[in-house]
Amino acid sequence: MGTFFGIEIGRRGISTQQLSLETTGHNIANANTDGYSRQRVILTTTSPYSYPGMGAGQQGTGVKAQEIRRIREQFLDYQYRNEVKALGRWQIRQDILEKLEAIFNEPTDEGLSQLMNRFFDAWQNVARYPDSEGARSALRQEGMALADAFRHLTDQINDLKADIGSSIEAKIDEINSLARQIRDLNSQIVKAEAGNMAANDLRDRRDLLLDQLAEIVPVQVEEDRFGAVTIVVRDHTLLTGQKINSLSTNANGEVTWPDGENYRPGHQPYGVLEGLLEAVREDNSNPGLIQSYQQRLDILARAIVDKVNALHQEGVGLDNSTGVSFFDELNSEDGAGSVKVNDELLGIDGLGKIAAATKKDAPGDGSNALSIAQLRHELAVKINDQPTATFGDFYNALVAELGVQGQEAERMVDNQTVLVGEIDNRRLSVSGVNLDEEMVNMIRFQQAYNASARLISAIDEMLEVLISRTGLVGR
Repeated sequence: MGTFFGIEIGRRGISTQQLSLETTGHNIANANTDGYSRQRVILTTTSPYSYPGMGAGQQGTGVKAQEIRRIREQFLDYQYRNEVKALGRWQIRQDILEKLEAIFNEPTDEGLSQLMNRFFDAWQNVARYPDSEGARSALRQEGMALADAFRHLTDQINDLKADIGSSIEAKIDEINSLARQIRDLNSQIVKAEAGNMAANDLRDRRDLLLDQLAEIVPVQVEEDRFGAVTIVVRDHTLLTGQKINSLSTNANGEVTWPDGENYRPGHQPYGVLEGLLEAVREDNSNPGLIQSYQQRLDILARAIVDKVNALHQEGVGLDNSTGVSFFDELNSEDGAGSVKVNDELLGIDGLGKIAAATKKDAPGDGSNALSIAQLRHELAVKINDQPTATFGDFYNALVAELGVQGQEAERMVDNQTVLVGEIDNRRLSVSGVNLDEEMVNMIRFQQAYNASARLISAIDEMLEVLISRTGLVGR
């Protein structure tokens, strides 16, 4: 090695310490950037030099930057994505249950429970004053209010289903958009790392997109030897290489893959999309969240209409009319959404057709009205052709179950939020930027840079003596 090689050692020291300082500055600048992983320059010695026959052995030649390493733990990424998918499902379930609770609006004076009580109270009043037009008018109004409530509840539930349908389409667009962005990052990462350069920032952006995707659908992520990732969702590949199997919706509102197969949530739904699909699933053997409440609302409405109509048709009105229904027959498709008071009772002479009596020409007879009023105490609601509950008990059970499911969803959201937060904190403890640590590193690299520069200055002074003063002694 020549005399001038000391300058090269100093130059290498300056270069590597400067790179370390710049990397530290990059960390500090991105301390609050979502998804950023701190980076560290891995320093290693350059190849040593061996003098032939030199007993001292090899002489060091300086330092070099081996790589700029991204500090990240893949196992924690896996844990985070595994738990955030459950959080996404429970969050959407909690949101839908809260909306259902707002729709049923119980317990309040405007809820369906109070309207049913007032309806049968009105029949009780007609039984007490069968020839009173005021009592009959009040009954008709309560019947109309009850019918309006059933229709309004059904309309609101249908609006909620339509809103969820729009949310599903929005989530599908988001999934496809994330897949395209990840595909583009795959291409950039492969090109960058093919030139033996670490694409750290690109990988951070891709991991952030994968975290966002994992909250929407359950994903399995595999990275190949070139640095590109393949994404599998349930039983289909969403992204492989440059090919994306985009999701879409068909004419029936079902989510489908490009091969025509429907998207199939697992036995245990995960992610926001599957939470939405679970809510609007239409399967009589395993109804979705909304369908289950709509079905029970239809059962209740049909039971009230059938029971009241059966007795009303047997009764006799003030005008001696008989065989008149109090409610119109329900439409099998609309269910509770088609409850309506019979038009015959809404006309000018409609009050006289309310069948409060059991005998003709008996204006003071309210026995039939009493029988209808007492329906509230009978096991009138049938499940599988078996009478199971009164109107009030059946509806109260529906409301109670809604409340229990809402509490369960709230509890699960709280639990998953804590769990996801703990895992994310562990990730941040590994890959997050600690400003105190970076400040210490900055001072350390600065001192090393200054020392390398001082080395060059010292060697320069030595060379000055060697070149300018050697051989001049004694002259």
